[in-house]
Amino acid sequence: MDDPAQAIEEARRAGIDLALVDSNLALSYEERVLRHASAQELMWALKEAGAAYEKSARSAAEIR
Repeated sequence: MDDPAQAIEEARRAGIDLALVDSNLALSYEERVLRHASAQELMWALKEAGAAYEKSARSAAEIR
């Protein structure tokens, strides 16, 4: 795509939150990396919590 204005308009029509993109690009590289790392930590914690829940739910079902 050669026209940046057209690309932006297509992104907007596709539902991309351009304000969020702009706010992230306003951060420094280091700030973006820290946010990414924080999001990864949350994702892993949620994944572990989900696995623990599934395990306890299976155990409870086996007891019944």
